[in-house]
Formats: sequence, structure tokens, C-alpha cells
Amino acid sequence: MNHHYLCDAILKSDAFMNEKNIVDKAKFNHDRRYDQYCHVKNGAKKCETNEDYISAITTYLFLELGAHKNNDNGKYFLMWLGDKLFSIVKEKDEKKANSITLNDAYDQYLKNSVGNFDYWKLLFYSNWMKNANLRHIHELYRLLKYICNTIADYRANGASSKKLPQNSTYCINQYRSLYKSISGCDSYLHLLDKLKYIYENFRTNALNENRQKKNNLKNRLQILTTIGGQNSYFAKDFKEFDFNASGCVKLNPQGAKQPQTPSKQGEKKENLEMPLSQSLSVLQFLSQSLSQLLSQSQLQSLPLPPSQPSQQSEPTNPSIEDSSENNEQTDEAHDPSINSILTSYDQETETDNPEIDVKEIISEIGYSGNMFNEYKTIVFSVIAIAVPIILAVMYKYLAPELRKRFKRKQNMKKVINLCDEKKAQKEVTNAFIEKNQSE
Repeated sequence: MNHHYLCDAILKSDAFMNEKNIVDKAKFNHDRRYDQYCHVKNGAKKCETNEDYISAITTYLFLELGAHKNNDNGKYFLMWLGDKLFSIVKEKDEKKANSITLNDAYDQYLKNSVGNFDYWKLLFYSNWMKNANLRHIHELYRLLKYICNTIADYRANGASSKKLPQNSTYCINQYRSLYKSISGCDSYLHLLDKLKYIYENFRTNALNENRQKKNNLKNRLQILTTIGGQNSYFAKDFKEFDFNASGCVKLNPQGAKQPQTPSKQGEKKENLEMPLSQSLSVLQFLSQSLSQLLSQSQLQSLPLPPSQPSQQSEPTNPSIEDSSENNEQTDEAHDPSINSILTSYDQETETDNPEIDVKEIISEIGYSGNMFNEYKTIVFSVIAIAVPIILAVMYKYLAPELRKRFKRKQNMKKVINLCDEKKAQKEVTNAFIEKNQSE
């Protein structure tokens, strides 16, 4: 997905809220696009609390970004949601806001406000990110928003914007603060690298657009470096999220609840429950999507933004050297240290469709090869375990009753046979008596 589209989506969602993430109810109700995502009360969809309004906007943003897909949008979506959850938790328990995980915050403060569309269980590809510390996710979103504000300002006012240097300064200060607080945990550094790439990609494109202009843009848009001046990506060998790693556990504030490593028995239980829970979510998703297809008015209320250019590829093992800025007229777009950031992203390519295409969502999630193959072994294991359990239950509760009925039938047959036997004997005896009397 194009980064401009990503920023437009999250900034438009934030426009409904103030600095404390309190939703403007009048603005929300006037828009009319979000009502259908309110949760049902007394047979009608209605948002009442601030959590209700946030949840409805969250559902809309989830669909708009296509956060269920196997791309980075799920990560950016969770950053956005983490920022809103942080405000909710902080208002109710400020100390808890620094120690709670993203998943626990959702379960305790937002889950009951979600409408019929349960997006939380559809974040298959970003599932491990839910175990992150809520405060760190909130800080990562602050950087993302600073970056998006910088991009939006440049697009609206051009390279001569007076706010451009200030917005760029916000970005570099937040970047340095984040690096200092999360250094040592590859899971957080991986997310930081993703945000750095968005900024550097925008910066390089802006410099290319202003190549012939002497507007000092390369100094007004600063490079994101550490306090020591290091310009690099740090999670070079990142494979998967693991917030239980020693480097990540040390970052959590004192008193923070650690995500517990499940025992083998608990892990097996969780692994068995996960595909069943996700299957129910998929069925719920399909039901929601089909109802949208059948209702033309509801389809028209969904956002259908124009297609955007596909996002550039992601980093695999980027490494750049510290760059020095010698004079203003040097064309930084040809600086090998900057170009190496972007060319390293050509090893992997993703294309995303920013439109909320309900048919495409149905086909993508309904296709067995897309999701259920990932849990094929687990599903077959569940079936293999469930069948003997069901048979055992049937044997325990149904077999005794069947045996009783069978025994009753046998006893009844014995009684009938005995009666028939006595009747036959009586008939023979009577016939014998009659014969003797006639003689």
C-alpha cells in the first residue's frame, strides 16, 4: 500500500478525536460512515461511550487498510489502536498504562464495545505483536503520526512549507527517544525500522522532486539517526516477534506483567483452541461480508478510495553507512548511502489493493489454501483427538441406555416365548383329553 494512502487513512481517523483521543460525537454522527460498526444494544446499532465510538472507527480503519492481509498494514493498524488504548487505560489507571500489554488492554477496556465484526481475531499475521508493551506501541505510533504529519504537510504546502523543519525535528527526536528506550529488543527495533523506511522513502522522493531547486530541502528534512549519528536499520535478521526474549523483557517497566511462556500442556491446549476460534471468526467475517453484498445501501456506505500505487518492497538486510552533508547543492538522491536504503528493499515485493473490496476479502479468507493450510496439522490433530473423545462419550452415556433397551427386548421375547410355549402345551393337553373322551 502507498504510504500516502496509509497516512491519509490514519490521519482522517484521528481527525475525529482530540489530543486525549476523545471522539467528537457530533462529527462522528454527522459523517454516517461509522454507525454500522457500532455494537448492538436492544436490537439496534448504537454508540454511546467513548470506547464505543473508538471501536467503530477502529473497525472502519481495519477494513480500509486491509489489516487482515499478510503485509505491514496490520502492524501500523495495531500501533494506531495501541495509541487509543493507551489513552483509555491511562485515564482509568495511569500506572497500569505503562505496564499492561496491548492484548490485555484490548480485553479489559475495548473488547465489550466491539460490534458484530470482530476484527481482533482476524489479525492472523500480526498476532504476536499483541504481546507488546502498550506504552512502547503508543510511542511507536507517535513517531508514525509525526512522519505522516510531515508527509501531509509537504503534499499540501510543498517544499517551502514553514512547518516542514519543525515536523522533521519532531520525527528525529521521537526516533532517537524510541531507539534509546527499546534498543536491545529486535521485535521493537523491527517496528522502528519499518517507520524509518517510510520516512526515508518519503524524504528521498521529495529530494528527487526538488532536484533542480535551491530550497535547502535536504537540511530541512533531516535524516533519522541515533544520538551518536548512526544511520542504519537495526533488526537486520528479524524473523518473528518474541517479546519474551531477554532483551525485550528488560525494557518493560517495573511491575509490568510479563507475557507468560505457556507450559507444554497449556501450549497444546492453546494451539488446539486457536484454529477453532479463528475459524469462527472467519465464518463471522464471511457472514458480515455477504450481508454487505446483499445490501446495496450498506456497500455504498463503505469507503472505496481510489487505487494507489503499490508499496515498495520491504527490507531484508539493509545496511547503510553514516552519511555526511557537505553542501546544499549536492543532490542527495544520488548519495549511495541513501540509495542503499531503498535498493535493499527490492529483494521482496508486495502489492496491496487499498480498496475495501468485499468480494476480494471473501475470496481471500474463504480460500482454504490461504489460511487453513497454515493450521492444517493442528486441524487434523483436533479431528484425530475429537473423534475418539466423541466415541468415548457416546459409549459412556449412550451404550448403557442401549444395553438396557436391548435387555428389555430380550426379556419381553422370553416372556412371549414362554407364553407361546404354555399355550402350545395347553392345546396339546386339551387335544389329548378330547381324544381320550371320544374313545
